This record gives sequence, C-alpha cells and structure tokens, in this order.
Amino acid sequence: MRSIWLIAKSVLIEAVRRKEIYVIVLVVVSAILVTGTVRFFGYEGMSKFYREVSLKIMNLATMVTVVVLSARQLPREFDTRTIYPLLAKPVGRVSFLLGKFLGVMLAGWFCYALFVILFLVGMKYLGADLDLGLFAQTVYLQMLALSVVASLSFMLSLLFNADAAITVAVLVFALGGTLSGAISLVYEHVSTFGLFSIPWLDGSWYQVSIGQLFMQALNYGIPQLTLFDLSGKLVHENSWDLIGLNTMAGLSVYASVFLFVYLGIAYLLFAKRPL
Repeated sequence: MRSIWLIAKSVLIEAVRRKEIYVIVLVVVSAILVTGTVRFFGYEGMSKFYREVSLKIMNLATMVTVVVLSARQLPREFDTRTIYPLLAKPVGRVSFLLGKFLGVMLAGWFCYALFVILFLVGMKYLGADLDLGLFAQTVYLQMLALSVVASLSFMLSLLFNADAAITVAVLVFALGGTLSGAISLVYEHVSTFGLFSIPWLDGSWYQVSIGQLFMQALNYGIPQLTLFDLSGKLVHENSWDLIGLNTMAGLSVYASVFLFVYLGIAYLLFAKRPL
C-alpha cells in the first residue's frame, strides 16, 4: 500500500505542477463567473441557467483533465524510460498501475473540488436554493463516471498511442448515448452478416450472426456514462426526488464492473510489455 500511495502522490504533485491543469481551471472559472453574472432571465430562470451551464462545464472539464492525465501516464513512462528504475525496485506492476490510477483520480478530485466550491459560491451569490442531498448524489455519481473513464483511458493507452487513446475516450464520454443508439440501429442491419448455426438443447439448430454478436459486445463494452449524469435532475430539482438507495447501489456496481474490467485488461497488456 505504501508504494501505491507514493506513486499516486508523485502523480498528483506532477499534475498540480503542470500548467495545463491551471489553464483548464482558469477557463472553467471564467466561464462559470460569466454565467453567474448574466441576468437576462428572471430569478428562477437564471438559477436554472447557471446550474445547467456550470454543471456541464464542470463535468466536461474534469473529464477531459482525467482522460488526458490517464492516457499519458504509461506512454510517457515508457518514452522517458523512468519506468525501468521504478520496476527494478520492489514495486510490482499491479502496485505501479494502481498507484498511477489513484494519482490520476486524486488530481481529478482536486479539480472537481475547486469547481464545486466555485459553483456553490455562485449559488450563494444568486441567492438560489440547492437540494444538497441531490447535489451530493450528483457529485458521487460524477466521481464514479470519472473512475470509469480513467480506467478506460489507461487501457486504451496500452492499445494505442496517447493521442488516439485520448480521442477515443473523449468520444466515448461525449457520444456515449449517441453511440448506443447507433449500435441499436446498425444491429438490425447486420443480422445476416456471418450467419452460422449451433446446436441447441432441444436438438434444434440456432442461427447466430457474427455481426449482431459484435454489436452486442460493443454495446456492453461501452459504458453508458449518461446514467451517472444527474445535472438535468439537479437543474429541475423541484420535479425530482432523491435517487433511491437501490438505484445508487446498482450504479455503483455497474461502474465497478467496468472499472475492474478495464483495469484488468490494462494490467494484462501492461504485464506483456517487455521491459
């Protein structure tokens, strides 16, 4: 555990020292401040407008930060060859990967915490009410989404180069719902692609389409990150109650499955890398 924490701490310190993270924070702070000073709506409309725009900007900026940090960690270690003295010490590849992942998540939490503080200050400035329970659920689910995207980025960075990994991860985040709809549409049109038959329990033969199997695997392999976005509910909080414990637990398990699968694949790919 000590080695994991030391690696995570070094990732966090490096991220905090880099200029990119402050550029993102400055842009987001400026956008939220501008949003909070616009008063061309009525009071209620202004509050909703501020919440909607601010939450979207916060989520997008933090997600991009986490994706970029995750996708660059391992490729940069290989390029600069700093990974070799680290793994020569009594630090296993599992500890190294988990330390890098934890460090990226700490950096993401750091960014998001800054945005949350600024958001709450803006709400106080507008004199608007906020359902703190629903807001806490919004923040928690966003953290789950961040962990899924970070683990996906680590896996992709071991399959492609850093730029390609960043591009794919951002597309999954930005177009998750659209991709799911597109997969459902294509699914019906590939029903005859690669047909073959397999015997069934009752002695009959069941036809299987390779195209549809591929679409199903793709659909289940892409996390539906829109499930973790409660910003719409928080904007119109008068129309929504708190999310039930069973639903929150189900989303936690859903995120954990993707987290373990992506990190597990990342470890297998990492373990096969010759050092």
